Amino acid sequence: MASAAAHDEADGLIDAIRRRRNEFEAAGEAAEGLRTLPGDTVTTLRELGLFWLKTPAELGGTPVSPISFCAVIEELAYIDASTAWTAMIGAGCNGLAGGWLPEAGAREVFTTGQPLPVVAGQLSPRGTGIPVDGGYLVTGQWGFSSGIRHADWLIGAFSGGTGFGQMIAFVVPKPAARVIDTWHVAGLQGTGSLDWAVSDLFVPASRAYEFGPGVRGGDLFRLDMPAFVSNEVPPFAVGLARRALDDMTELATRTSRWPGGPAVSERAVFHKELGRAEVRLRAARLVHREAMAACWASATSGQVPSAQQRLAVTAASVFAVETCAEIVVDLFRYGGGRVLASSSPMQRYLRDILAARQHIALSEEHYEAAGRYRIESATGGHAGAS
Repeated sequence: MASAAAHDEADGLIDAIRRRRNEFEAAGEAAEGLRTLPGDTVTTLRELGLFWLKTPAELGGTPVSPISFCAVIEELAYIDASTAWTAMIGAGCNGLAGGWLPEAGAREVFTTGQPLPVVAGQLSPRGTGIPVDGGYLVTGQWGFSSGIRHADWLIGAFSGGTGFGQMIAFVVPKPAARVIDTWHVAGLQGTGSLDWAVSDLFVPASRAYEFGPGVRGGDLFRLDMPAFVSNEVPPFAVGLARRALDDMTELATRTSRWPGGPAVSERAVFHKELGRAEVRLRAARLVHREAMAACWASATSGQVPSAQQRLAVTAASVFAVETCAEIVVDLFRYGGGRVLASSSPMQRYLRDILAARQHIALSEEHYEAAGRYRIESATGGHAGAS
């Protein structure tokens, strides 16, 4: 019943996304050359409210459940990867600012009576923050800030504190930072994931925080980190792999290994590949959403997800994305030389899924942590016991 309710919650947005399929697909093609999403498509994402699906309602957002967010991002990624990635990161960064900033800082960023902002950035502690009276002097450079071209505020982090990753997050207005055009890459070219830097910038304490349960926003922000962001890249990867599977199925009906030979769609080996890909795709989606649903059940019951639940969802996230990447790689081989052409969508699916697989949140260290937890649970906390 829970998954059905979540699906109902996302239906209106998914219908709106499907009605704009032609626009989003065209935007993705244009974004490859622009290296960022076209401005009119950003306007569409704003109009649909897709940047604020993780923003507390009291700040003007329209938050949805984690599973509904998965459904929305999967559908967007099926249509276009650049559009989906831009919306996904924007929603996540807005949520990270809206759910955790102190009250004064949150009200500064999400100003009543003003259009909702877009926040971009990266929560890797790439800088330093020197405590001073009333805040911090922050210096550093942060990369992979998807959507920064159309952002209003930037979020970053520096080492310190006792929260998630022992770091302190902070938010600054984009004009206070120097945007650096570093985004010359092989995959996710259209996401505008440039660097930004500040030097000895004063950040008031009202716009900085350590991680813990969210300070506003209700159940969604009780997920805590890293569960709060664990429903982002996995559904993106599932949607992209779904599109590759559908497109390759269609392409195989008009592709042969040599002129006059049988179509790829007539070969038993390809039948096996399609059947295997379908099962692996469903497994990737299900294992991730099951782990996400368990965290959500804890949050809606008033509890922060347990350590075991957080380990399960991060390991499931790695599994889902790596499985989807393998699916696209395996399907790509059956396209022959024609899918190497820059005009072929398949080569973009391949580049984008491999780029997504490099995301910092998808390290195999999550498997290590889950395995270590299992051993310690079995040995009473003594991993070296014989």
